[in-house]
Amino acid sequence: MPTFSLDSFKKIYIKNKLKFLELAFLSLFLAFLPSLEVPKNIFLAGYLITALYRQSQLRSSKWTIWDWVFLSLIASSFLSALFPFIAGGSEWKGFRGMLLWITFGWTLFRSDYNFEEKKYLFIFAILMTLPPLIWGLIQSLVLHTKDALQLHSVGHVNHSAIYLCMMTGASLALLISQLQATKKKYVFITSLLFIFLTSSIIVSQSRGAFGVAFLLIFALFLLSKLPIKIKTISLTLLTIFLVTIVFISPAPVIEKQITNQNNNDILSQRDKIWQKAFEVARLNPLLGIGNGNWNSITIDQIKSSVESRGEIFDAEKFNIEQSHPHNIYLSNLVDRGILGFIIFLSFMFIWLIILINSYKKCNQDSKAMLFIMGSFSAWASIFGIGFVNTTFHHENALLALFFLSLHLNYLRQTNELKVFN
Repeated sequence: MPTFSLDSFKKIYIKNKLKFLELAFLSLFLAFLPSLEVPKNIFLAGYLITALYRQSQLRSSKWTIWDWVFLSLIASSFLSALFPFIAGGSEWKGFRGMLLWITFGWTLFRSDYNFEEKKYLFIFAILMTLPPLIWGLIQSLVLHTKDALQLHSVGHVNHSAIYLCMMTGASLALLISQLQATKKKYVFITSLLFIFLTSSIIVSQSRGAFGVAFLLIFALFLLSKLPIKIKTISLTLLTIFLVTIVFISPAPVIEKQITNQNNNDILSQRDKIWQKAFEVARLNPLLGIGNGNWNSITIDQIKSSVESRGEIFDAEKFNIEQSHPHNIYLSNLVDRGILGFIIFLSFMFIWLIILINSYKKCNQDSKAMLFIMGSFSAWASIFGIGFVNTTFHHENALLALFFLSLHLNYLRQTNELKVFN
């Protein structure tokens, strides 16, 4: 665990008050990210203003492929807002959201935080999930004021589960780093933290998050440099637990899937939502309908599109009531068109390549592996659960970019930020 002595505090932060203010804003933003909307936005704005000003005073660093990736994500969103299928909708509001998320990740990537500061932020973000998670559990299991587990600011059960999936992977990364540490005094605490977050995924009843979370857990154990004995015991216990809650005594999330299968609705109407998405994508193939304009599309527009091809329109094939496409890939295709879709896929694959390359070079470095595993948890959650939900937006986009940027920042500072070699 990172420790900050009084001497180091005086040496670094009293002399550099602006950096202290920046870290304070970032910490407060992370504290409120899953909890309260207004404070979250205020402290995010404070962080960005302070960080961008302070970075403008520092010596500019070399431009990397990741600067181009972040810029292209903003540019594609800007173009779809400038030339949308529906003018006067929510396209500029959607663009502002994308601009804010990417700017946050970009700014954090270019920060000058040392390892202890990054590790502190990593741990603090995990711990700040606990207050809204505990309150969400009380609401759903004790007070019954919510029919499912939700983090207050994140909202809907599926979106909250995406957030928790990333945090579960991050908590396991922290546990593994403690198991590899010389002094293992925090292993018990980090183990409880990991178990608690994993349990919350099961309670959430999000099938996509449940599946991806356990695949992620298995992958992180296998990729870790833990002793074979610890790996074997951990994976055996995990397998026994998984078999128990899936086959012997099915957990509610499994019973939910069984019920859907019995009702011949495995995808919970997602196939009809995706059918709408494919049709909407035809309306403006190159640049999309504009960020956030999904709800502006009417059934008459879909009908007109279908009939323009000489086909018979069947309203039963489409679900137009859902507020998003329930698929991150279709969401990009619909909102930002083919151009935005290609850029988003490039973002996904470059992220994956940097994960693979940094793992190959740094898998013996426990410091690097903490951030690599955190980044991998975000990648798996966003692009894995993304097949059945819209994952890269609002709190989940900010959290994913937080873990990615800590990873990239570490690599940049150690001169290991190479994608293709």
